[in-house]
Amino acid sequence: MGIEIGKTGFSFQDKVDFLRTLASWLVSGGGSMSIADCIKNTCESFSFDEFKTLAPKMNKIVDDYRSGQIRFAESLRNANIGFTRQEIAVLLTAEESNQLRDAVQSMVDAMKMQQEAKKQLTGNLRGPLITGVMLIMMTLGVAYFMLPIVLGPTIEKDPTVLAKFPTMIEYFWYFSEWLNKNPMAPVIIFSFPFLYFILYISGPAKKPTETCFMWWNATRRIIIAYNGLLLVYFMPALVRSGMPLYNVLKALSDMVNNTEIKKSLMIAAQDNESGIPLSECVSKLPLRISFKNAISAGEKTGAVAERIEDLKTPYTAEYERLVIRFVGTIKFLVMAILLPMFIMSMYTSLVAPIFALLEF
Repeated sequence: MGIEIGKTGFSFQDKVDFLRTLASWLVSGGGSMSIADCIKNTCESFSFDEFKTLAPKMNKIVDDYRSGQIRFAESLRNANIGFTRQEIAVLLTAEESNQLRDAVQSMVDAMKMQQEAKKQLTGNLRGPLITGVMLIMMTLGVAYFMLPIVLGPTIEKDPTVLAKFPTMIEYFWYFSEWLNKNPMAPVIIFSFPFLYFILYISGPAKKPTETCFMWWNATRRIIIAYNGLLLVYFMPALVRSGMPLYNVLKALSDMVNNTEIKKSLMIAAQDNESGIPLSECVSKLPLRISFKNAISAGEKTGAVAERIEDLKTPYTAEYERLVIRFVGTIKFLVMAILLPMFIMSMYTSLVAPIFALLEF
């Protein structure tokens, strides 16, 4: 019997598609179809083609729910197909309050927004970052390979001739000489991003990086805007699920990665649990004042979820505006720092051979 290779779990996009399909079944026929049939039809859709290897897990989800012993969210957790603890918590709370039909669609909207926000930022940053890496590589190539070949014989013949060259070539030669005396330097330079990424994922570099990003005003604004966008999309789903508001804040703190905002949400949850109104609790969050105003209006009208949802459009527009501005800042830094370095290396590569020939 051959080994069958395929998916062992859901990617983020797979999870969005799964919940979107489930939401469609839950509202089909005006919500007349039973939840058990909706789950069965959804799981069957994800048991063929590229999801064929997940068919046993899909069948187990259906069987577990139909047994009546565990809820749908618990069956998803037991299947271990990629749903996070936070996502399971939202679905479980929604089931307990009989709000699954509304909560699933809200989760789909929130997860789609999260995916689009990340894609927008990474997509816009890809161009400047690739340009910066290429400029660095070309500059190091000129210094490491070309100058020793072009100027090396001339300077070996007469070391004093270096003083006759333009200052730019002179300093670039010292840089080239240092690189060749330290052959591991280019390796360290190019391996640094990978080493830093490993340190960030494993933990040691995460807090210093976050501190640096929160210190720089440009990145601080975009981090706050992104997390604010997460809150206005995920919070209505949690509120509608029937979860107590202080537990809503605790759940949101689990979803947020930024330490400052995470701590602020936990403090707000503790304050709300002790009886302080939600609008006063969230006033300490580093978000726009409109977030507090929306919650305050929602508390007075009894429609907190609806008032927070009103912020989706302006917060999305604000995030997009900040992304464009941030990418413009990165482009400026690339052009201001790396482009002159590249121009200097090109100037050296064109002029250095001429001076070498004149002096040889």
